[in-house]
Amino acid sequence: MKKWATLLLVVALCLAMPASTLAEGKLQAILDAGKLVVATDAAWAPFEYIGADGEVTGSDLELAQYIADQLGVELEVINVAFDSISTYLVNDEADLTLSAMTITDERKETLDFSDPYTVAQQYIIVPQDNETVSTIEDLAGMAIGVHLGTTGDFLVSDEVMAGVLANTGATAQQYKFLTDAALALQNGELGAIVCDTLLAENLVAVNEGLKCFPLVYADGSSNIEELGIGMKKGEPELLAKINEIIAPVVADGTVDQWIVEHSEKASALN
Repeated sequence: MKKWATLLLVVALCLAMPASTLAEGKLQAILDAGKLVVATDAAWAPFEYIGADGEVTGSDLELAQYIADQLGVELEVINVAFDSISTYLVNDEADLTLSAMTITDERKETLDFSDPYTVAQQYIIVPQDNETVSTIEDLAGMAIGVHLGTTGDFLVSDEVMAGVLANTGATAQQYKFLTDAALALQNGELGAIVCDTLLAENLVAVNEGLKCFPLVYADGSSNIEELGIGMKKGEPELLAKINEIIAPVVADGTVDQWIVEHSEKASALN
């Protein structure tokens, strides 16, 4: 009887406690701290880049600030290498990542993702006077620049190792910064670059003598990628809240408008 009485007392106390006290997980931790920590790699204009004031900016940061505002907390942005972002999330050094990250099955093994907030496609960049490349198969034998740890890197590396570019002499040349890849392409050190649509368009806009177009295969197939907000696995309350917050600005075109605005700002800056 004493055990039952003790149990009933505990239950009664729990029912009397505020809901915020009972809530658990990352979402409540963010609210309690009054701060949302977002990890990004500021090398992906127009999504994230270093602005004229030396601070990280971009369309993804607009979305990050919007999320923080809706949660009623401050935003803290940490600028880290793209290929290490998942570590910051898993180690609880960041709450979310907004870094033009494509939702893939491989990444889903270690992270959870929000609903897509925009879509992207891989593009091929070549010199303006190149008339021989129209499909990925045409990159046979070339040194192909890619951004380390991105889906463009994965795609090209896979095709070089065991796909349509295997045994052709093609190589995937990884760069931490696409601006370095663009310079290498202009200098003749690369035959082409493969990267996301808006990144390709931005590189072409700020680097003379280059052009870009959608990456397609000889059979006409292509790849459309969905970008999502990444977070540590096993946080259903946070995931649901993020999806709830971003749904209106995705549906009404606000996110796309941010991308357009920062495409113009990044091009002018460069």
